[in-house]
Amino acid sequence: MSEQEQAVLETRQGNIAWLTLNRPHVKNAMNGEMIEQLVEAFARLGNDPDTRAIVLAANGDAFCSGADLGYMMKMAQQAAANQQSGHTLTSLFRGIAECPRPVVARVHGLCFAGATGLVSAADIVVASHNVKFGLPEVKRGLIPATISPFVVQAMGVQAARRYFITGETFTAEKAHQLGMVHELTTPETLDSRLASILTELASCAPQAMAECKKLVRDVSRMDITDDATHADVAARLAAVRASAEAAEGMMAFMEKRPPAWAR
Repeated sequence: MSEQEQAVLETRQGNIAWLTLNRPHVKNAMNGEMIEQLVEAFARLGNDPDTRAIVLAANGDAFCSGADLGYMMKMAQQAAANQQSGHTLTSLFRGIAECPRPVVARVHGLCFAGATGLVSAADIVVASHNVKFGLPEVKRGLIPATISPFVVQAMGVQAARRYFITGETFTAEKAHQLGMVHELTTPETLDSRLASILTELASCAPQAMAECKKLVRDVSRMDITDDATHADVAARLAAVRASAEAAEGMMAFMEKRPPAWAR
């Protein structure tokens, strides 16, 4: 299969893996092939010691227009496939959110429907100010079910009520205001801002970053008035503080040298 025919291109820049959506002729609409390739790649790269972070990007003039409607209609006509495709989609968004490596989304152009789920599941979102976001599922007789756990968390319950129900398009500025987008840039500075964030990630301890991702997921569901919550986080600190990675990091700081992972 030629590069032009691959739904997802995987490249590397040092210890940074790039997964680039590659169906620009249909604005990178997600079909079965793309979804399966992304599921596999995030699972594999998340456990790759040579990968420090993963960038999710796209070719063409759009990040992603959501699910390919032809693919969706085909799945709807096959009961077993319909159920399975829903589970596969869920595993994609979970795979991004639970990936041990930081996932940075580089967003430009359009970001609709399932693409909003990709972005919401990512750890860091860098977007051009001209991006148009939207959750237009209701305008197609559908609902944003599989992406909802991540989108609701990313934009908040009240905003989700509006945008799930109206299906209206909203701007990158609005997404930034809601907290869905971390960094808002011009198209010309998108890559330089992304590079700056990747440089920061390169200075951080790999296992500590993985533990931080898990910490945020878990603590967001905990009751801060429950003694068990505080026992849990204290135990996490003790475990990480006793690790070889922490020993190296603290010693490097005291010796005023870069830690092993940043060399």
